[in-house]
Amino acid sequence: MTSIKNELTGAWKLLSYIEISTNGADSFFPLGNTPNGILIYSADGYMSVQIVGTDDKDENLLEDSAKYQNINYRNFLVFSGSYHIDNRQAKVIHEVMTSTTPALIGKTVERDVTFDTDILYLKSTRPILSNGKMVNSYMTWQRMDKPEFNARKERGIAMKRDKVNIL
Repeated sequence: MTSIKNELTGAWKLLSYIEISTNGADSFFPLGNTPNGILIYSADGYMSVQIVGTDDKDENLLEDSAKYQNINYRNFLVFSGSYHIDNRQAKVIHEVMTSTTPALIGKTVERDVTFDTDILYLKSTRPILSNGKMVNSYMTWQRMDKPEFNARKERGIAMKRDKVNIL
């Protein structure tokens, strides 16, 4: 049996981030419909996550530094620190060391972990406060191929394509 840590180690690309209110209200996308994100778990027990909302791409914001900073902090979620695994309960526990949200520093962030081939599902283990509402958060991630594997894969495809069968 493979441990969760072995499955988790590596880099992940965000596919979706949704929050569902505990009071039955509609679900919502706190960082927009198409956020970009990367989540990295190292084998030595450290992690980093960065998620950026991409719905507001108004280039005029670059000329107004006050509005630009406000947009970026409102549309950016980042933290890093150490992590450990509870294999029995299928949880990952993050010990936050740095964050754009100072209130998270020194806290733990727990997520239920589920895998489906190269897809990782992370769900908050208990409701969290987000934008003044109690919600459960759901993130879907896809494993990112290592660049050297991509290059090797491309060479293999090219070799198969160029291969000549001789009887």
